[in-house]
This record gives sequence, structure tokens and C-alpha cells, in this order.
Amino acid sequence: MIDQDVALEALGIICNARVSSVQRPRSAGMHCHEQQMCINNLICTMVDSEQTCRVSELNFRHLRSVLQGSGQDDDAGGFAEAHMMDVSTTSRNLVIDQNEFFDPPFDYDFTHLKDTETYFRGGAVYERPCGWQRFGLKVLGKYDGNTWLGTRYRSTQSVPGEWPVSYHGTSKAGADGIISGFYEPGPGDVYGRGIYSTPYIKEAEKYAKSFVSHKTGKKYMAILQNRINPRYREKHNCDKYWLVRIPKRTSDEEEQRMVERAIRPYGLLLKQLN
Repeated sequence: MIDQDVALEALGIICNARVSSVQRPRSAGMHCHEQQMCINNLICTMVDSEQTCRVSELNFRHLRSVLQGSGQDDDAGGFAEAHMMDVSTTSRNLVIDQNEFFDPPFDYDFTHLKDTETYFRGGAVYERPCGWQRFGLKVLGKYDGNTWLGTRYRSTQSVPGEWPVSYHGTSKAGADGIISGFYEPGPGDVYGRGIYSTPYIKEAEKYAKSFVSHKTGKKYMAILQNRINPRYREKHNCDKYWLVRIPKRTSDEEEQRMVERAIRPYGLLLKQLN
């Protein structure tokens, strides 16, 4: 079993920052340069971090080639080393309240599971993250009710009002060409600016960020598990990618509102690499 200390490291990898907890001792000098992060702004924090992340450049190049029809259906294992990250030298420091961030009753170990049935969430097929361990994020009561999550105990079927599940792919930063020098809009620029994710865990693995844990010395991949509001979801590439569109010149405050109504994280997924 992977413990919560490694999950804290994984948050840093996803956000391209050093993430500490108010429950843990922090390095001297960090307090002056810390930014508070909570569940509600996790997606926006992660998206902003991708503007300066080398792995995000690789992710966007691959996403662009797939959406434009020239991508290879590569095996996820080939991406692991190229997507290895180390945030020990970053100047960005984030702090969280672990008691308000993680929700252990909703942790679930899918490591050794193999599905023999088809699951549905929000009227869409739910490809469970078999092979991964999920750390539940404390989202209950932090939005406009909890209907979007469905119910805790149920069968393979959806319940009314819940949202479909997706796994984070890449962000508006790459899609809009903010990472300068890596993208020139052209005839293939048909998908748009926003937050891309996928309902397929195997597809999401191709964009997962990898790291070596300072605690265990082992290698892991990390991905966010989200719910997507179908009202704000655009489907692309035969339903393989979902886009939450964010127009240009959107203010930070409006972007936060758009994200909260359209895509919400509820699980942090980790997989140990051989």
C-alpha cells in the first residue's frame, strides 16, 4: 500500500511545486513564500503550473498529434522515463491542510482488480482505474451539493444527476500555445482552448507525470480522477478526449468559476512503476 506521505509528494509533481502540509514541519524560509492550496483551486493551480513544465510540453505535443490525426497509439510505459519529474529545485511552494484535503474513507486500492463488468457513471462508461491506488479527496459539501458524485454504495449503474468520470490529460496552456515555440496554430487547430481530459485510464497514462519518492526511493505515476459536468463537456476524437472550453482573456476569477462548475477532482491516483 502507498501511504499518504507519497501522495503528498505526488500533489507536488502534479502542481510542479513543493507541497507541504500544515500538519508537518516545514523547511526554514518556506513560510514567507507559500501559497495556500485547497480542493476547490486544485485544478486551476495544476493548469497554471503546466505553463512552465517540461513534461507538459511533451504532453501537449502528443495530444496535438493525436487530435490532428497523426499520433501513434504508443504504449504508456514508453512515456514514464520521459515524464519523470523532480520538484526539489522549484521556487514554487504550496501548503495544504491535509485534514481538509484528503478523505481516507474514500481511498480505494484498485491495484489488483480486473473488471469483468461494465460500469457507468453519469450515463457514460466508467473505466475504473484498475492497477492504481486512489486517495480520496475531501470534496463533500465543498460545492453546490453532492449530487454530482452520485451515491457511495451502488452497482455498476449510474444514478440521476451524477457526472461522468474522467482522468486529467493536459491543459489550456498547451492548447492555446502559451508554451511559446511549441505550437503554431494552423488548419489542424480545430479543438480549442481549455482543459482536456479522457474517460480512459490507459489513455491518461500517456500523460501521467512520474517521480521518484524521497521517502520510499520507488518510482510512481500520478493522475487526477475527476467528474465532468456534461453540460460543459465537448467530445473529440471519437469520445476519446473531453474538453472543458475556457475562452481567451478569461479573468482568473471567472476561470475559477468556470472550472468549479465544469470539472471537479475527487481522487488522486498513484501507480508504482517497476
